[in-house]
Amino acid sequence: MSAVGLDGTLVAVDHADGPVAVAIVTALRAARARVEVIGGRAGTASEAEATWSPVPVVDAYVHVGPWSRVGAGAPLAELADDAFAAAFDAPVRDVLWSLHAAHAHLARPGGRVVVVVPTAAMAGAPGFAATAAAAEAHRLLVKAVARQWGEDGIGLNVVAVDLAVLAPGTPDLPPVSLSPPALGSGAVGDLAALGRLVIWLVTRDASALTGATLTADGGIWMAP
Repeated sequence: MSAVGLDGTLVAVDHADGPVAVAIVTALRAARARVEVIGGRAGTASEAEATWSPVPVVDAYVHVGPWSRVGAGAPLAELADDAFAAAFDAPVRDVLWSLHAAHAHLARPGGRVVVVVPTAAMAGAPGFAATAAAAEAHRLLVKAVARQWGEDGIGLNVVAVDLAVLAPGTPDLPPVSLSPPALGSGAVGDLAALGRLVIWLVTRDASALTGATLTADGGIWMAP
């Protein structure tokens, strides 16, 4: 896709401190989009509204999420309340209130939303059950919201990335598949390719797509 397609496009990106977020912001700027980096961690509706209040109307919003700071894994039977809150409750509240606040700032028609999740959402992850459940909650929320916001001409889609790419350095991350990546190991963490995928999703070229999950892990996890 030509970078010309993003000339003048204003894209809001949150949680912009992890490697995936940095790659997405870099790709968008290289494609000559205007990028508005906003704060993350919207634990309440008021926090999300405060974050979004100075943001103008945007053409697209990329919610990268808190996945670069995944805590150490633990067996489900040993999961404490505070660990569950950090791994499940906080990320779900974050995407819920972030989307809630973003709605008033998205262009109509034509607004685009991309939500990034780990592929553990579909595959599961031993030792990271709460994280996998939170990621799947993101996917389900996007599908539900896509059906509601479609009447405003706003499309929402999910991009799923290997958790080891989202959170490098996290110990004991499990594989999500017994099969090797179909496109080879080099495609698993190809952040430049991930950036190009997000670019396509925020353009009008993807206007017929909403409520979908696109897996960007080189073919480790293949979901319908």
